[in-house]
Amino acid sequence: RLKMGNVNISKTVGNNLRIARINAGYTQKEVADKLQTKQTIYSRYETGKLQLDYEKIIILCQLYQIDSTDLFEI
Repeated sequence: RLKMGNVNISKTVGNNLRIARINAGYTQKEVADKLQTKQTIYSRYETGKLQLDYEKIIILCQLYQIDSTDLFEI
């Protein structure tokens, strides 16, 4: 996991992902289904325990109607 100073980027991206999901009105289960994965796996993205690959970043940004830079704001 990448760190910048005291900021853990995976956790920051995960938190931004959670905020975007809630703002878009989705549950973790609904998003996991769209990614063809399990809710427990998707939950790990939001907690920063798993890192997203490029394809999932694109899918989630389209789903949440956000720009990829929104996920990486620190």
